[in-house]
Amino acid sequence: MTLEDDSPELPIPQEALNDPGAFEIMRLWAGGGQLHVMINSGLQGGAEDFGELLADLYEHAARLYAQRDGQTVAECRVLILEDFLRRTREPNVSVEGEIPKDH
Repeated sequence: MTLEDDSPELPIPQEALNDPGAFEIMRLWAGGGQLHVMINSGLQGGAEDFGELLADLYEHAARLYAQRDGQTVAECRVLILEDFLRRTREPNVSVEGEIPKDH
């Protein structure tokens, strides 16, 4: 993955800025040839609830790529899902993570 413009950070959505109860769920950064992920460890629920977040993210990404690349949303859903399933059959064992002690 590479970035086409000069801005390393995305703006906070206006709806989140307008909602005093809004909170950040995760951050994803690409750096040093790797993906760096921070997930808010204060999220309620368990691992099984994370599927809802992934499903929403999947739908947003499919719509982004469809609009940007001139494909249908259905085509992009298939491409994303096929790659996701291929990559989860053999998880990347070099991925590390833990809840920071100061969190």
